[in-house]
Amino acid sequence: MTEARDLADRFHERWLHVHPFAATMYGIPGYDHLLPDDSEAGQQAWRAEADGFVREADAIDRGTLSPADAVTLDCTRGAAAQEVAVVDLAADDHTVTAMHYEGPAAYLAVAARTILLDQAAAEDFLTRVQGSGVWLDQVTDQLRAGERRGRLPVAPLAENAIAWAEAILASPDNSPVLVPQPPQDWSRAADWEAARRAAVADVVNPALARWVATVRDLLPRSRPAEHAGLHWIPDGDGDYATAIHVYTTLPLSAEDLHKTGLDHVAALEARAEELGARLGLSGRDEVFTALREAAGKIPPEEAIRRALAAVRRAEAQAPEFFPAPLPAPCEVTPMPDVVALGGAAPHYTPPRLDGGRPGTFWFNTKRPTAGTGWDIDAVAFHETVPGHHLQLSRLQLLTGLPALQRQRSLPVFSEGWGLYAEQLADETGLYDGERGQLGAVSNALMRAVRLVVDTGMHAFGWSRERAVDYAVDHVPMPPEFMASEIDRYIVMPGQALAYLTGKLEIERLRDEARRRLGADFSLPAFHAAVLDHGSLPMPTLARSIETWLDGHDG
Repeated sequence: MTEARDLADRFHERWLHVHPFAATMYGIPGYDHLLPDDSEAGQQAWRAEADGFVREADAIDRGTLSPADAVTLDCTRGAAAQEVAVVDLAADDHTVTAMHYEGPAAYLAVAARTILLDQAAAEDFLTRVQGSGVWLDQVTDQLRAGERRGRLPVAPLAENAIAWAEAILASPDNSPVLVPQPPQDWSRAADWEAARRAAVADVVNPALARWVATVRDLLPRSRPAEHAGLHWIPDGDGDYATAIHVYTTLPLSAEDLHKTGLDHVAALEARAEELGARLGLSGRDEVFTALREAAGKIPPEEAIRRALAAVRRAEAQAPEFFPAPLPAPCEVTPMPDVVALGGAAPHYTPPRLDGGRPGTFWFNTKRPTAGTGWDIDAVAFHETVPGHHLQLSRLQLLTGLPALQRQRSLPVFSEGWGLYAEQLADETGLYDGERGQLGAVSNALMRAVRLVVDTGMHAFGWSRERAVDYAVDHVPMPPEFMASEIDRYIVMPGQALAYLTGKLEIERLRDEARRRLGADFSLPAFHAAVLDHGSLPMPTLARSIETWLDGHDG
């Protein structure tokens, strides 16, 4: 084993211990009994350990590395440095949400989606549930630490989170923790179920109630909607600069990103008018009205049927644009209620490595979101093929790669690829006429608007209302969904920048490859060059493509 690969494997194994919920979602066995240590001492200990991995990476002589090991070293160093930055961001000292990205909502979403393949998995799940009160109390303690530092939640999001948690507490028999089913014909199933229900009553719900009480106590001092962004908390401007780099992996400023967003919004609105004219729609407002009125009007069963048809159409065409290996078909299914009722948009999770669940496109059948109108095809292509399913499921088949590169997903790479996939679907004729193309423009507008409103709130002090108003005006999707999207950007500063930033970089690299290779350019070969090393930071991807091009030039 090479020095770079050994470092990658050691770091990744420690990362899975520190982030066991991620291990569970990937179906990686051996971590389902664990909970994160989100105490202040635990986070600082992990920061110091991650920083040690950075120093180890810096000590390796890059001149002796093969191209593949150079990529692995870059990935390891970048991932370790990101862990240091995330600890320093201390987002959990002021983040309160009902969405499944942080805090109790994240834990309950993982619990609801856990697959119990065998008796050992069931016992591990029970161990986690019985110990979850400690972790929930750590999350609560972090909010108190944030209060002492003047870093407080955003009031309207805190109010929503209280209502969400109280609804769960009011219906203990419907707890998300009770969703996973034990193995069939297990002699200990009845005792296990009794222990699980006791843990919900005695551990999970009391800890969730303590979290609710803390959030309620913080509510009178929480930030108003006018101060929703990082700009308004101590050290917030520095935090946002860090978040930009964490999520884009590029040396970009808020000012540059804001301008890029504005420029793309203008260009995409002109494209929407052009496509709308072919349908007899006159002007931006008429086109946007037609798009909005289509959203959420299709019965959920029919919407899922149409999404599945788009997925199968794309899967059938994939061999024309991607080399082997190609993944198994993607599952399309409703998402758990605990996730759907939080307003989650349709999204994808990779196949569990233990075989417990295939790659899955989760569809929201409870609330109107993106992907329920003319944009059904665009969202399906983004989340499945040629988007995330092809990218992430195919990656799992490349068993020669280090686990770090197969089992991690950087937003700027994966979401950049997803947005690129929407455009690729248009270039390869997958959309069903102008309505499908307009749905794709609607999706692209949302990604461009993200650059404007994310930087607006977190760097330039925009209020939540101003961000919602801008998004509703420039994205032809249901207003309530766009309001939920703005709340997501408040909860995860900088993450919304990854989509368009990553897509633009992939496009830039494709243009460069076409320029250098001319008639020898192959789209399937380029896609393999982009995808076959895993989820890469953008500078690493650029160096990897440069090495690939140099090999062709030679």
